Amino acid sequence: MKSIRSICVFCGSNTGYDENYKKATIALADYLAVHHYRLVYGGGRLGLMGVLGNEMLDKGGDVLGVIPKVLVNEKLARIPSDKIITTVDISERKQYMLDASDAFIALPGGFVTFEEFLTMLSWSQINLHQNPLALLNVDGFYDPLVQFLKQTTEAGFAPKENLSLFVNSDNVPDLFAQLTTFQHTLPNKWTN
Repeated sequence: MKSIRSICVFCGSNTGYDENYKKATIALADYLAVHHYRLVYGGGRLGLMGVLGNEMLDKGGDVLGVIPKVLVNEKLARIPSDKIITTVDISERKQYMLDASDAFIALPGGFVTFEEFLTMLSWSQINLHQNPLALLNVDGFYDPLVQFLKQTTEAGFAPKENLSLFVNSDNVPDLFAQLTTFQHTLPNKWTN
């Protein structure tokens, strides 16, 4: 496995109602900064995205925001212009994030966060990348998604081995322990 230096974090543009979401975001930012990882993220100034970016910048961390032009136009970008890439749309943003990152972590978030995580999971499933992918499952936020993915395999729509394409933890140190030992493996899904 290649070494992990740049980590893309998907997260909400809202903070959510549970204070633990914000606490986990700060803990993740602190871990990234202390261990000299580069953060690749959505570049927004609101919600958990804003908390993550602010914490990293305040700690002197290496940050790269990737934001679609429409959100820049809405003045939702937070970080300095030399640390931000503007893309045409969300699809181009996801491709840029893939190219710029060695691993992916999803914090709690909304529909866009789910879509970004599931895009990277599906791209991993068809071997467009082999990067580690993780859910930081704060207070069981992602338990229903994990259960749904298991149900998908139980119903025969994906090999059960594909559940190993992502890791799942409720705390940052354990999450990174799993990321550093991650092995991308795929079954031959095209044979019965």
